[in-house]
Amino acid sequence: GPSGSAKCTPGLGSSTCAVVVRGEPVADADMDRYDLQGVEDASVAILRDLLPHITAPERTVVWRWRAGDLVVWDNRSTLHTGTGYDETKYVREMWRTTILPDG
Repeated sequence: GPSGSAKCTPGLGSSTCAVVVRGEPVADADMDRYDLQGVEDASVAILRDLLPHITAPERTVVWRWRAGDLVVWDNRSTLHTGTGYDETKYVREMWRTTILPDG
């Protein structure tokens, strides 16, 4: 897991290859280009250009953990990133919940 004080770029992981509309299918050929060939769609450049605005301090939460805290976010509409922590000093427990689509 992450350790130390390394900072992450919120919103885009190394595996971000395309930004798509929820529910819109992605062609198999496109998935092969993104996944197997490492091609990055132009939509990712647009998101990268928006990141300074999206992640401005007035739109950012930095959580200061205290014993007993629980943090929940919606991956479908929230950019988030982990930051370093001392894994020899702290225990981190994570749970994932997936909400099924309507209908």
